[in-house]
Amino acid sequence: MPDWDYPDLPVSRRREEILAAMRASRVVVVVGETGSGKTTQLPKMALELARERGNAQGKGGRIGCTQPRRLAATSVARRVAHEMGTAEGGLVGYQVRFAEKMGEATAIKFMTDGILLAETQGDRSLRQYDTLIIDEAHERSLNIDFLLGYLHRLLERRRDLRLVISSATLDAGRFSEFYGNAPVVEVEGRTYPVEDHFLPGSEDEELRHHVARAVEWISDIDDEGDILIFLPGEREIRDCAKLLEGRGLPGTEILPVFARLSLAQQQRVFQASRQRRVVLATNVAETSLTIPGIVFVVDSGLARISRFNPGRQVQRLQVEQISQASARQRRGRCGRVREGVCVRLYDEQDLKEASEFTDPEIRRSSLAGVVLRMKALRLGEIRDFPFLDPPSPRAVTEGFRTLEEVGALDSRQGDLTEVGRSLARLPLDPRLGRMLVEARERKVLGEVLIIVAGLSVMDVRERPAEKESQADEAHAGFDEPDSDFLTLLNIWHRLREYRKDGRSWQRNRLRKFCREKFLNMRRVMEWDQVARELSRLLREQYGQRPAVLSGNRQDWGDADEIHKSILSGMPRQIGVWEKEKRHYRATGNRSFAVFPGSGLFGRKRPGWVLGFDLVETSRLWARKVAAIAPEWVEDVAPQLCRSRFHSPSWDEQQGAVYGIETVLCGGLTLIPERRVHFGRVDPRAAHEVFIREAILGDGIRSRCSYKDRLKVVRQEVERAEHKLGRVGGLWSDEAAYDFFFERIPGEIATAGAFHRWRLQDRNEDRLMICLSDVVWEEVSDELALFPDVVAHGDKSYPVAYRSDPEAPDDGLVFEIGIDELALFPVYLPGWGVPGTLKERVELLVRSLPKWQRQACFPIAEAVACFLELWQDWEPQCGLDAALAEFLSERSGQVIEPGHFEPGRMPPRLRPRLRVYGDAGEELALGEDVQSIKDRLAGLLRERREESANLKWEMTGGEIWSFGEVPLQVDDMEGKGEAGCGLVFPALVDEGETVGMRAFLEEEEAMESHRAGCVRLFLLGQEEQAGFVRRQFPMYPTTRLYASMLSAGGELSEELLRCASQGAMGALPRGEEEFVAACRSGKSRLFECVQELCRALEEAVESHSRITTWMERHREDLHLGVVVRDLDEQLSWLWRAGFAWKAGFTRMRRYQRYFFGIEERISRLENQPLVRDEEKRGRIRPLWEQWMGQWMAHPEAVRFWEIGWMLEELRLAEFAPGQPREMRVSGKRIATALEVGQ
Repeated sequence: MPDWDYPDLPVSRRREEILAAMRASRVVVVVGETGSGKTTQLPKMALELARERGNAQGKGGRIGCTQPRRLAATSVARRVAHEMGTAEGGLVGYQVRFAEKMGEATAIKFMTDGILLAETQGDRSLRQYDTLIIDEAHERSLNIDFLLGYLHRLLERRRDLRLVISSATLDAGRFSEFYGNAPVVEVEGRTYPVEDHFLPGSEDEELRHHVARAVEWISDIDDEGDILIFLPGEREIRDCAKLLEGRGLPGTEILPVFARLSLAQQQRVFQASRQRRVVLATNVAETSLTIPGIVFVVDSGLARISRFNPGRQVQRLQVEQISQASARQRRGRCGRVREGVCVRLYDEQDLKEASEFTDPEIRRSSLAGVVLRMKALRLGEIRDFPFLDPPSPRAVTEGFRTLEEVGALDSRQGDLTEVGRSLARLPLDPRLGRMLVEARERKVLGEVLIIVAGLSVMDVRERPAEKESQADEAHAGFDEPDSDFLTLLNIWHRLREYRKDGRSWQRNRLRKFCREKFLNMRRVMEWDQVARELSRLLREQYGQRPAVLSGNRQDWGDADEIHKSILSGMPRQIGVWEKEKRHYRATGNRSFAVFPGSGLFGRKRPGWVLGFDLVETSRLWARKVAAIAPEWVEDVAPQLCRSRFHSPSWDEQQGAVYGIETVLCGGLTLIPERRVHFGRVDPRAAHEVFIREAILGDGIRSRCSYKDRLKVVRQEVERAEHKLGRVGGLWSDEAAYDFFFERIPGEIATAGAFHRWRLQDRNEDRLMICLSDVVWEEVSDELALFPDVVAHGDKSYPVAYRSDPEAPDDGLVFEIGIDELALFPVYLPGWGVPGTLKERVELLVRSLPKWQRQACFPIAEAVACFLELWQDWEPQCGLDAALAEFLSERSGQVIEPGHFEPGRMPPRLRPRLRVYGDAGEELALGEDVQSIKDRLAGLLRERREESANLKWEMTGGEIWSFGEVPLQVDDMEGKGEAGCGLVFPALVDEGETVGMRAFLEEEEAMESHRAGCVRLFLLGQEEQAGFVRRQFPMYPTTRLYASMLSAGGELSEELLRCASQGAMGALPRGEEEFVAACRSGKSRLFECVQELCRALEEAVESHSRITTWMERHREDLHLGVVVRDLDEQLSWLWRAGFAWKAGFTRMRRYQRYFFGIEERISRLENQPLVRDEEKRGRIRPLWEQWMGQWMAHPEAVRFWEIGWMLEELRLAEFAPGQPREMRVSGKRIATALEVGQ
């Protein structure tokens, strides 16, 4: 017998059977329900058997016992040590993460499965162990499955190794088969009978109400015994607890249990109570948590299972129907203290249809860590590893992909990189380890180490249901607006205040602080332990301990570098905000939202974020979030980024081909547009763009001979295309491209490289392109029919071509200067050029009326004969006239030019004429040459006048220095081909001096000569003119009244100039005549002034009488028309400058026009009004027509004269008693008006 006892437990009663099995087989499977004692007693049995074989500690090996959780490993070690009467660390010891109690005499070693896995790296044969016990194998965690496979291989090498697999489920057959039909020992639990009741819910019943109904049903049948309710998750637990508490069940205590509860709250379920306890728990209570006193179990049949979706790289926490094995485990939680009842909230058929066992973790988790570990241990390919349940190929592929993402695996060789080997030495998820490796490179290892340690443990922040608002307020003080990771640093920064000398904790103060800030003290301690352990491992790996995070925030590392380090561990867990859809679009066609527990939730949403956890529940949530810049991904994970290069184009300023680079990662556009040197990306494409845009597109700034030649060829082709009406149809871009592509080396894509090449060995001579190199076909013969110049007589006229149906000059256009217009043949454009003549002739023939057209059949033959007839003749008439004559003779029919309809021809076949000015501006464009000549007649007239004045113009004369001034001259030798024609020289009044110029109109010449002679006379008679001005013979009242009536300037000066004309007599044309006129005019000047003043005084007096009558009858119904007519007449008579414009002869008798008005008024009083209306009716149309022309040309002399003719006609009609200067009639005035127009 051993030195220790076996307590009275079910497993103890099967001790001999178990020892026998262990003696007979190296692998034994023990199945026993929770509470059967297998965890504490199997290690003692194994030690007993080992000593029996003489293989106890110190003689060859330990008993190694693994547990899934640290707490279980340490508590079981204490229990077994107590039973065996030894202290912890003596015969019985343990080793867990951050804690170890072992000694040289330790024979039974309890540890987590992760510790045993870690030991395989240093001792691949696990030589220190005689027997290994894998407890809680039914949990099928990743570590357990990996250990089972590893030991499967190890047992082949170590024939002395014993293995015991302990499971709480009946899935022992799988373990037995896996190890070659190993024996199975089943151990019954210490239980009472359990009665099953199925209580399915109604269709629309909520889970919380369903649970409350089950509790009430239990209360009705029994009011004693605790109740354990299995629910999927924390939210469901809170909802049910709130509802049950609201029901006020008598003598009942509601106890929720979930991971985020504080330690004190969790411990309440293990404490005795005088009240009935209703414990609400998740599936953790199936095996890992033994709650005493449970009599009743309420099974919702649901569990929130964590599943990793390898396709979407998402960890899903979805509510699923539990397996039959889980249902048995839940049922086994009751019936341990007395008869139990299990109430299932589903029907029996659902249980039968459920899967037999829960999927192992290897089927539900990322395999990146497993792949990394296997690579580090050189255990071969994961696909060949003996897993109890091999993972899916997709999950394996995703594991490799994850390692490649973090740079741990060489995708080409399949081997670990330097980063991968570093990660394998860290007991962390590869993503977290990658953050530390990157942080070391970026000099922020101390900061990222704290963050990674915080991410490795449960959130230290607590949020009790009854104090949610207080907790949120306390936690808000730690929040960093743009980063939950920096929030962790803020918490750590505050926690450091409670260390003694930066080392041990001031626990009392720390506990108070944690209570105030709703932080979990136990998790804070764990965070600290993880940080210390990581620091130790990094010191061993890199030879130095990471710098301790400073208490001064200003000394912390750069926040961007911190986030880049974190990003390196999860480069695909990024998202860009989509405002329209109100979510973040992530890689892999996913979308997520920021989890409400994040410090970024409810704030202004950053454009890009990184999420540490992407967990899918009701939707995909990102937990632990930070704002990032998208370009960081390219920095830390270039292997995941893909660049698309597009839109290469020539940059003339840089002298190189640049394009746009779009950087993508997992379907997200990180950098939409970035200019890149395209020659470094795609030299061939850059060379092509260089030729098309730099060479053919004239994108090189330097002066080069090939550019001049290329420009000339382009112009030749463009002209040819317009001539032939085939714009874009001759030039071949591809032919031009091929020409340069064959000659310029393929590596050239920059201006610098091109210049170096072309200047070597006269390479530029090879680039002298010609027309035949760039056109699709030979067109020289066809182009000969479209000459650039049309000869006619001894003249040659340029012809321009354009093929653009929308342009006004579509087709061919004769182009001449304004000076050539007068002699340009009006018929010449109609003939066009040889290339269009045949088509134009045929269209003209086809435009004839049907009976004439039929007489010309066959039309093609008639057209050919006409062209042959006129082939060598120069036309002297229009094409329509020549064709009509030819067709008349040929057909025997009378065909006139007017029978053709040239307007039916398309615009391109209707030649036009364009006239340019001296500066090259277009003056006219049209088909009708004669209408152009008429339209430009005024301009031609001005140019004739300018041409004539090159000979006749003089200025600045103060005496007669003009020689003989002829009345008219026929000058055909002026500027321009048309000469000047008939011109009229005359003096010109320049104000202080007198000049001379030629006029094209005789009336204008005579008026200008009158003004010039008078000005020259007054310049020579300054003394006499001064005397007249001083002694001006006019009453001041008359001068004032007349000046007010006239809108002009000084009336006396005007009368002086008018009197000077009368004093001189006939206007002189030569110096002798002028001298004689001055001699006689000097003595007559004052007399002539007196004569004009007397006439004006009489006119003013008469005007006064007239206006008095007009004011009296202005509102008269019948005479008002006469008043308005007189208003217009008087306005003309008293217009500005009336005296000078009337001239001396009219002005000396000016009063007669006013006397005539008075006579008209007198006749109105003595004759019927109808007589006046008849006369007015004859004059009024002529007056209105003249008034329109005079208002448009107030300075035109010819309209002055017509105005005086109308005044004479008024006298003849209304005042025949007044003397008249000329005989005039309405017909004569109408003729004058028509000529003037």
